[in-house]
Amino acid sequence: MPVNDSEYKKYLSGMDIIGDIAIINIKSEFLSKKTLISNQILSNIKNIRSIYQQTTGVTGQYRVKTLSYLSGVDDPVTIYKESGCQFLIDVSKVYFSPRLSNERLRIAKLVQPNEKLLNMFAGVGPFSIIISKYQPSCQIIDIEMNPIASEYAIENYRLNKIKNITSFCGNSHDIVLSKLSSDFSRILMPLPEKSIEFLDDAISMINKNGWIHLYWHLNSNDGDVLTNCNEVLNKKLDNSCKISSSRIVKHIGPGWYQIVFDIEVNK
Repeated sequence: MPVNDSEYKKYLSGMDIIGDIAIINIKSEFLSKKTLISNQILSNIKNIRSIYQQTTGVTGQYRVKTLSYLSGVDDPVTIYKESGCQFLIDVSKVYFSPRLSNERLRIAKLVQPNEKLLNMFAGVGPFSIIISKYQPSCQIIDIEMNPIASEYAIENYRLNKIKNITSFCGNSHDIVLSKLSSDFSRILMPLPEKSIEFLDDAISMINKNGWIHLYWHLNSNDGDVLTNCNEVLNKKLDNSCKISSSRIVKHIGPGWYQIVFDIEVNK
């Protein structure tokens, strides 16, 4: 069994640290030793108070992972800090990925003063709050279907003293049709499993010209992943849209990638 920080990693297929909570994936051949493994992690990594095993992938309409408590304090609520912001998160009830930190910062740095933004899948608010910190003159609309995540987002606006975000809880398609006007300059779509289903809604909400940042899970067994994925998306775009850039956010499985497309819209 592992005895120090450099050895326990070989028993894991993945680990995310969110605040003072570690969520681990243990390789199947070592599952019988999961308590020993988690105790060693707890003793080797400072500032970790709780360890949970991820027992399923993201499932259900709210994209929640099933977690099993292993070691430390059995409390799934934590404070996570990123880019000078803090986020209250219940890792057992909402989706959150610390692996998107670079992507959240990248988008925030693209936004210009006084833009009007729509985040169609806001979660607990990380994209929007970080953007707000960089560009407090912007007007931001958040939509989130998971009512628990939406409540945490509202609390996170308060924690970060955010005044320029308006939040809606519900289905993005329904809210776009019934509550919003088509005058946005930039739209975020960070729901890679289903974003493509809402692409027409996003295009319709751009006011003459603007940007859509679309996150999408795509399969490509070819070496030229981005070229293949751009071709797939181009078939779904109308003449007003052009892929300005695309990049691999992360590799999610054999032949599968999360891709972000920066789409320029000119109507």
